[in-house]
Amino acid sequence: MRSSVFSYPYAKVFRRTQRTLSYWGLRLKSADALTGSIKAESGFRFLRPSMKVNLLVEEMENHDTKVTVADLWVKKGFFEKKSISQEASEAQLLESLSALF
Repeated sequence: MRSSVFSYPYAKVFRRTQRTLSYWGLRLKSADALTGSIKAESGFRFLRPSMKVNLLVEEMENHDTKVTVADLWVKKGFFEKKSISQEASEAQLLESLSALF
């Protein structure tokens, strides 16, 4: 479980996190702003890995917002030669979120 802290309001981070998941090609299964949970997945693909991700977005005391990758499941694509580790995928996801802010 990796986390990143952003110095932006909760609502802005929550919206941009949803957009980033869509940019990665993931479909939102559920998103609840009250609990801060976002669940997304991608379907089976031959050339790219399929993924399922559960994120927790939490508002912190000093108006910062913390995004935690609660669960990440990556399955290698059919024609893909190298496998992607779970830690590398978590890091890539959080880096792409950081690039938006």
